[in-house]
Amino acid sequence: MPSSDKTSAIPVGTGFSPDLVSLPDYVLAAVEHSGDQDALENAVNAPPVWIGNKLRTTRRTRRHPMEAGAQYGLLTDGEYEATALAEQLAGIVEAERAKDGAPNYTGFYETFAKHILLKLGGLRVVEAAQEMELDRRNITGDTLAQYLTDQGFRVSVHNTAINTLRMWLAQAGLFPESGRSKNAWIADSAVKERLVGLDDDLIAALAGFEPELRAYLRALCRLEPDDWIAAADVRDFAEATFGVRFGRASLPSEVLAPLADAGLIEYDSGGTQRGKSSRLRTTDAFKADVLTRFLEYALKDLNAALTAYYRTRPADIFAELKSDDTYKKGHALEAFTVYVMRLLGLRFLGWRRRAKETGYSEVDVLMVGLFGAMPTTWQVQCKNTPSTTIRLEDIAKEVGLLPLTHATHILVVANSTFSEDARRFAQETMLASSVTIFLLDEDDFETIRDTPARLGGILLRQANRIRDLRLAAKLWSGIERPEDDAGQEESS
Repeated sequence: MPSSDKTSAIPVGTGFSPDLVSLPDYVLAAVEHSGDQDALENAVNAPPVWIGNKLRTTRRTRRHPMEAGAQYGLLTDGEYEATALAEQLAGIVEAERAKDGAPNYTGFYETFAKHILLKLGGLRVVEAAQEMELDRRNITGDTLAQYLTDQGFRVSVHNTAINTLRMWLAQAGLFPESGRSKNAWIADSAVKERLVGLDDDLIAALAGFEPELRAYLRALCRLEPDDWIAAADVRDFAEATFGVRFGRASLPSEVLAPLADAGLIEYDSGGTQRGKSSRLRTTDAFKADVLTRFLEYALKDLNAALTAYYRTRPADIFAELKSDDTYKKGHALEAFTVYVMRLLGLRFLGWRRRAKETGYSEVDVLMVGLFGAMPTTWQVQCKNTPSTTIRLEDIAKEVGLLPLTHATHILVVANSTFSEDARRFAQETMLASSVTIFLLDEDDFETIRDTPARLGGILLRQANRIRDLRLAAKLWSGIERPEDDAGQEESS
């Protein structure tokens, strides 16, 4: 993102909102005075470009619309020359004004909105607003900025940047025009799909793809076959172009099946010159230009874990945890981890280990947030291994990571049982340190599946037992013994 403010993940855009600047006139001025900074400064601070009530008078404030234009990708940073985007938009303006009647700038504002969504972090902002809506959180510019910043996508709180971005997206119909409406941050999903070119389900699927799978899809976009093509040929092209490596035996299950599930391809296992090797062809949903823009620009700004799994229905999660397909089972386990996070009201910091790294049987993640009104850091492991028992060594491994994660809580959720040694080790660790360890077994797992709201009660009961355990240990060791206090009073 071209920007003079390196601390913001979105354009700051001071003095550059629809109520201050006529964008159609701005891009015309940008093209006409490209590189002529004095002429451009005069143009953007006077009608018809400047439509604000108060004119900018100081040198510093008069530069704001130009600096904002650079951050929004309309001008080059420093030289203030018109970019290809500005020239494209200016062409749309001239075409509209050449028509009979009042200009209709719908296409103009939609083109600008697409640019904001795909290249300036706008899609991440919209996704975050939708996540907050799903969790029934209060959404304002400030709360949304804080939510994004907490995830590592820095947006200044008490700043006009995020509201200015909303206003430009509202010009394309993505948000209500009135920023005072209680629904000001409720996105129109149909408009979002039209602008991005992808629906929410496909965006989520793409965000959940592993890097190798994304590279394979990018290769397929470049090749853009109009008929059946050998899957191995696309693999070889992806390896040569993007420097990735695929397992020779796992291409159908780890690459072709996920792409087919996303509705982008269909494939079979024969019929090519290579005998029994797989072949594929793209579907009508495969749009190479749309997918390329999304994969190359927008995807890097998204929080892959939240985008991929936030909308996954619990019923689908638990069904796929039992799937024979290891890929589906692994993704369901990651989705389950995000589901637990949402139930606890925590926020995602990052994976320590993804499902693929563990043979699709377990995942490790770090989360933070308030728990019992106290700030906490959680080291969470979810295991989908119903035929095994969690051993002491498994818990010891988690405890051993504490110096690196600085976690205050360890949560292990397993669709299996814990050995007595594992439970005893967790208990002894809590008596010897300040860390709190929650162990949720197969019975708790089933309870969460059937009645999600009972997760809080499960943890509360365990927390009370841990508190009583620590209190009893203190009394037993002679700390805080009532008779000791009485004896001290008599001797004094």
